[in-house]
Amino acid sequence: MKKTALSLALAASALVAATAAQAQDTGFFIEGRVGSASIDEDQFDDDTTAVAFNAGYRWGGWGIEAGYVTFDDFDGEVDDIEIQAGVDGFTIGLNGRTNLADGPWYLSSRLGAFLWDAEADDVIRINNTPTRIDADTDGTDLYAGIGVGYDFSDQFSLGVAYDYFGVEDDDVTLDTNVISVTGEIRF
Repeated sequence: MKKTALSLALAASALVAATAAQAQDTGFFIEGRVGSASIDEDQFDDDTTAVAFNAGYRWGGWGIEAGYVTFDDFDGEVDDIEIQAGVDGFTIGLNGRTNLADGPWYLSSRLGAFLWDAEADDVIRINNTPTRIDADTDGTDLYAGIGVGYDFSDQFSLGVAYDYFGVEDDDVTLDTNVISVTGEIRF
C-alpha cells in the first residue's frame, strides 16, 4: 500500500506540474518502453524484463493513452514448490507532460487502469508422477508513473521512467515496479 501511495503522490505531482506550464506537443503519439520489472512480495521476490507499447493523444499538457505491457516470468516459491508467474495486460488512462523552462528537458506522468492477466505454472512430482500445476487469474488495478527525458526534436524524445502496476486479488499479489527507457514519436 505504501508503494501505491508513493506512486500516486508522484504521479499527481507531475500532473499538476504539467498544467502549470504550456506543453509544446499537441497531437497523437506512440511510445515504447523497455526496462527492468521487479516484484518483492511474500511468495515472489524477483526481477525480469518489461516491455510496453503505448499510444494516445495530448491537448497541450494533458492527454489520454492506451497500451499493452508484458513482464517475463517471475520465479517464486509457494509451499516449497518453485513456480513461474507471468503478468501482462492493457492500460488505459491519463497522461501529463511538460517541458522544463521551455527547453528540451521534460517531465511526464501517467495514471490509469491496468487490466491484467496473471498465469502461474510448474511441473511437480506427486507419487513419482509428473503433475502440471496451472493457475490463471485476472483483474483490474491501478497503474501510475513518472518520467524525465529529452526532446531531440518536435517529433522524437527519449527518457527514463518509473511505473507501478498493481496486480492484486484474493489469491495473488504481484505488484510490479518498473524502471524503463522510453522512446516517443509525436505526429
